[in-house]
Amino acid sequence: MKQRINNYKNNAMNATNVKTTLRGSAAVEHPRKIAKARETLLSQGSLSDDSVRPLIRDSWQRCVSDAVNPLVANKTIELNEQQLESVRESYRELISASEPILRDAKDLLAESGTIMHLVAPTGMILCSHGDDHTRDLANDFSLVPGANWNESVAGTNAIGTALNVGSAVQVHAYEHFCENINNWTCSAAVIRDPFENKILGAVNISGLKNTLHDYCLALAVSGARRIEGQLVQLQMAKRDLLLGVTLDRFGAPGNDGLLLLDLNGRLVRTNHQAVRVLASRGLKIDLNPSNPILTLNEEGRFTERSAAILDQLDPQWIEPLIHQGEQIGYIAVIPFPTPRTPSVAIKSGPQAANQDTGSGFARLVGRNPVFIKAIQQAARLAKAPIPVLLQGETGVGKELFASAMHEMSPASSQKFIALNCGSLSRDLLAGELFGYVDGAFTGARRGGMTGKIEAANGGTLFLDEIGEMPLDLQPMFLRVLQESEICRIGETQPRKVNFRLIAATNRDLAQEVAEGRFRMDLYYRISSMTLTIPPLRERSDDVVLLAEHMLAGLAEQHGGIRKQLTPELRSLLEKHLWPGNIRELSNLITAAYFLTDAEQLSPEDLPANLMLQPVTTAAAPTGTTTADAFNPLDQAEKEVICRVIQEQGGNLTRAARQLNIAKSTLYIKLRKYGIDRSAPG
Repeated sequence: MKQRINNYKNNAMNATNVKTTLRGSAAVEHPRKIAKARETLLSQGSLSDDSVRPLIRDSWQRCVSDAVNPLVANKTIELNEQQLESVRESYRELISASEPILRDAKDLLAESGTIMHLVAPTGMILCSHGDDHTRDLANDFSLVPGANWNESVAGTNAIGTALNVGSAVQVHAYEHFCENINNWTCSAAVIRDPFENKILGAVNISGLKNTLHDYCLALAVSGARRIEGQLVQLQMAKRDLLLGVTLDRFGAPGNDGLLLLDLNGRLVRTNHQAVRVLASRGLKIDLNPSNPILTLNEEGRFTERSAAILDQLDPQWIEPLIHQGEQIGYIAVIPFPTPRTPSVAIKSGPQAANQDTGSGFARLVGRNPVFIKAIQQAARLAKAPIPVLLQGETGVGKELFASAMHEMSPASSQKFIALNCGSLSRDLLAGELFGYVDGAFTGARRGGMTGKIEAANGGTLFLDEIGEMPLDLQPMFLRVLQESEICRIGETQPRKVNFRLIAATNRDLAQEVAEGRFRMDLYYRISSMTLTIPPLRERSDDVVLLAEHMLAGLAEQHGGIRKQLTPELRSLLEKHLWPGNIRELSNLITAAYFLTDAEQLSPEDLPANLMLQPVTTAAAPTGTTTADAFNPLDQAEKEVICRVIQEQGGNLTRAARQLNIAKSTLYIKLRKYGIDRSAPG
C-alpha cells in the first residue's frame, strides 16, 4: 500500500505543473507576521508591508468589504439531510464524475491525515472523503457536506477563494481570514465545463496545519482535471444516446425541419429539411452541428457559444426528450408554414418524357436518354420479387428510385422502411437492423425495439450505403436473406420475416469484395439485378429542366409567383459539374428562391457560399480531375480534407468525424480528388 500511495503522489505531481508556493513563505516560516498583518488590516484598514501574498491580501480586502466576521466562519450555513439530498440531485452528474477520483485518493488521504471535498460552484460542500479522525474534527468547524464555504460567507479559504479567482489556491494557517480556522491548511482547484469553460465546482483537500504537503495542491488540480475528463466521457455518452433514441424520427419522411439539441442547447443534428424550413420562416440559425471535441478548453481553443438556439424558436416547436425517466435533450420540430393562396396562377411543372404520371416515378424529372432508360428498367424490376442493387453517386436520388419501385410493386400497400448504413456506429446499426429485447444491453430502450428488418415485414427494406455495413454484421444479414428469419439482439427464438430488399451504394462493391471489405456471398445475394443511376453531370440536358421543376414546386408550396432563370444562370447551371448531384442543385435553387424577391434569378442571386464556377473539361491540367481543375471551392475543400487527414494521422474515421461528414462521403471525396489514403498530403 505504501508503494501505491507514493505512486499516487508522484502521478499527481507529474500530471500537473502546479508547485506549492507556500514552502519557505512567510505563511509557513513566519506565521506570526501573517497574524499581525491581519490585525493591522482589521484595525487600520490597510496593510503596511508585503509579507502577505497578493492573492491573500486581495481576498482579505474582499472579506472586509463583505463584512465577514473575522472571528468565526459562519456556522449557520448548513443544510439538513433532506435539503442536502435535493442539492446533490441537481449536481448528480458532477458527483457521478467525481466518485472514481475520490475513491482512488482514499488511501493517500488516510495516510496524510487529510480530507477531500467535492464542492458546488456556489461554495457548498457536496461530498467528503478521507481520514476519519480529521473528518470528526471538521464537524466542529462546519467543514462538512451541506456547509457553504463561499468567500463572502466563510472568509478567505481555499474553496471560496479558488472559486472567486477561478484558479488553484492554497491557504495555510493564519492566511485564513476567520480566526477560528487558522489551525487548518487547505488546497483547492476549480472544475471547469470541458466544453464551455464555465466553473462547475471545485476539489478541495483540507487538514490540520501540520499536514501541509507539497503534493496537496497538485493532487487537487489533478483530481479536478480527472473529473473534467470523466465529464467529457459522460457528455459524449449522452450525445450518442441522443442520436440513438431519435434515429426513427430522423429516418421518417416528412417536410418538417428537425433540430436535435443536447441539454445545454448545443446543436447535435439536423435533417435535410431544416435549411429550407428555417429559411421559409426567416430564421437565421447556424446549422453546423456542435463538435464537442473541437471545443475542449485546452490550448485556448475555447470560444463563446453563439446565441442560444432554443431562445430563437417557438416554444410550441420544442419537445423534451425523455429516456428512462430522465431528460437527455430536446428535439425541435419546425413545421413548414401553411402555403398561401398563390397570387398568380401557376402552370404545371414540366413532365419527364415517357413517365407514367400515376406512378411514383412521376417524381423523377428528366428527359436524358440514359436517365429515361434507368427509369424504364426500374419500373420493370419493381414487379420482380428479387433483390435490386442501385448504384450511383451520393445525391443522384437512389432513395427516390427505391421508393418509386416500392410504389409500383405488389407490396405497395405495405411499409417502405429505409436505413442508411453509413451514418451509424457498428452497435447502433446492429440495433437498428435487428432490433433488441428489453435489457439486451446498457441503455437499451425499455420494452425492447423492433428492428428495421422486422418492421419491413411484408413490404420493402431499403438499405442505403450498404457498402458501409461492418464486415462482422454482413454474415448476420446474409443469414436473414437466406433463412427469412431474424433474431433480435438478446433473443434466441427466431422470427419469420418476408420482405423485398433494395440496396444502394456509391462504391464499387466488386472492388470492395476484391479488397476484402465486403463479403462475396452477400454481394452476389443482393446484386441479382443491378441498376446504375447516372450522375447529374452526365445529364446536362436535364439540369435546367430540374431547376425549373424545383422552382415551380417551391412556388406552389409556399405561395407566390413562379420564378424564372435568366439565360446567364441557365448557362452556368449547365456548365457546372455538380459533384453533389441533384441534392446540390436542390440546395442551390432553394437558397436562391428564398434569398431574392426578383422574378428572374440570375448568377448574382446565388448565395456566396454556393456560387458556381464555370467548369469545362478542355483545359484540365494533366494529373488533375475535371472536378477540381478550375473550381476554387473544390480546391479549397480538397486542401481542408488533406489537412484534417494529416492531423488525424491518416485515421479516416476520426477525420470524417472532425469534418462532420459520413465516412462514406469522405471516401467519395478521396476518389473525387485523387487523394492517396496512405499519404493524404
